[in-house]
Amino acid sequence: MLTYRPLVLGVLATVLAALLYLQAGRAIDDGDAGALALAAIGIAALVGASSWYSTRAASRDQVALEGSDRTRLVRHVIALGPVHRTRAQAGRLVSTSTDAVERSAQYRATFLGSVIGSLLAPLAVVAIIAAAIDLRIALLLLAAVPVVPLAIGGFRKIFRKVSTSYRASARRLAAEYLDSLQGLPTLRGLGAGRARGAALAVHAERVRADVMRLLAGNQLVLFVTDAVFSLAMIVLATGLAMAGAAAGTLTAGEAVAVVLLSTLMTEPVDRIGQFFYIGMGGIASGKEIARTLATPMPRAAADAPEPTDDDGSIVLEDVTFTYGRDASTPVLAGFSLEVRRGERVVLAGRSGAGKSTVLGLIQGHLAAQSGAVRVGGHEVRDVSPAWLHRRLGIVAQQTYLFTGSLAENLRLAAPEASEADLWEALRRARLEAEVRAWPRGLDTPVGERGMSLSGGQAQRVGIARALLADAPILLLDEPTSQTDLDAEAEILAAIAELCEDRTVLAVGHTEAVLSSSTRIVTVGGAA
Repeated sequence: MLTYRPLVLGVLATVLAALLYLQAGRAIDDGDAGALALAAIGIAALVGASSWYSTRAASRDQVALEGSDRTRLVRHVIALGPVHRTRAQAGRLVSTSTDAVERSAQYRATFLGSVIGSLLAPLAVVAIIAAAIDLRIALLLLAAVPVVPLAIGGFRKIFRKVSTSYRASARRLAAEYLDSLQGLPTLRGLGAGRARGAALAVHAERVRADVMRLLAGNQLVLFVTDAVFSLAMIVLATGLAMAGAAAGTLTAGEAVAVVLLSTLMTEPVDRIGQFFYIGMGGIASGKEIARTLATPMPRAAADAPEPTDDDGSIVLEDVTFTYGRDASTPVLAGFSLEVRRGERVVLAGRSGAGKSTVLGLIQGHLAAQSGAVRVGGHEVRDVSPAWLHRRLGIVAQQTYLFTGSLAENLRLAAPEASEADLWEALRRARLEAEVRAWPRGLDTPVGERGMSLSGGQAQRVGIARALLADAPILLLDEPTSQTDLDAEAEILAAIAELCEDRTVLAVGHTEAVLSSSTRIVTVGGAA
């Protein structure tokens, strides 16, 4: 989206400045020092006011554009769903939605409109010279105007590779840096912090080198435009003005006005030189955003029809799934499973056999390369995510808690839940007594990612969420694998109550389910 205020303001400011230059020329011819002084003051005031308003308007436009672009981008990524987000590096998505959006908005707010306006300005100046001074001089100056867009295109081609390289290296650095922060405990535990830091330093050096090459290109643009076009335009205008004055076709004031007006015709190259870095970065960022927005939506769009029937079953039929592009080693190959309403089935198998992958396919977080995945009798890819999520209760290996209060985190599963509902869910999750002992109770902040809670407490919050969601199908992904023995007994007791009257598919040796399981299915082996 182009902002038109810089364009209109640029042309208007140029026309007003041209008229003031003409007035200054007439004042010279009339010998009116007062009029000349007023014209000079008017020019200075116009330049100052134009610069002030342009900066202010560009700032407002940039904020508006950033908000609009970031909203579109985030909504699109959310609509794409977990299938896309598991394939994309989180750091790249963050870089695109922050740095790329900011640069693209800055390009359109401060560069694009003002450059287009400055390209139109010389035409307005030529028209004024033709009408008020001399048609022949106007036509000769007009012949030099096409050099500007040709220069823009040439410089873009020259520095396109440098700009693209910079954006790519910046995205890589952002991705690696975010991955390092997210995996900091692992890096410290393995003693790999220094090695990771050295790798980040290498990426940072690449970004610095790319930035310096882009800035060097910007300085080259400034030199070429100032030394060639701007100087040539003013020299040409001065020569024409002197020739006209000597021939008697121009007055002294008109000759001075021609030289002054020629300075306005250098505005396009001045503008390009000042903002070339912003322009190249903005173009590359815009392409990056466009690529993300061009990612096709999955079939299960938010507006997909919601089935009215639900047989409470889970069915995987001849499913093949492969991570990445290496189809020669699929995690699941022709895997089939049926869990009927009310059954309690446990998935067993070695680590890496694909147990958690099965749960990811059922939730729609992953998409099978072949085969069918059905929940409640309906293909997962053909129903809306909202319908699917209302039928699935999830207790994962590690419960994710958002920054905020305990009540806010619980109400993610049931936004309309009353305080009494929250306490009942905590009671059934074996957490009520502990929360009541906290000074702030339900209003207790859980900290970033739930860091203020123990692993066992966080898992029981996850069980309380599943109870509040009251979904007919329950998926358990080794919910006690990351808790200590003291917390495990409480978690297992809470899970036993949670599993009542539900279809259950559990991963791992979850004793609360194993004791009453219908059957055990081995992934990567015989059932």
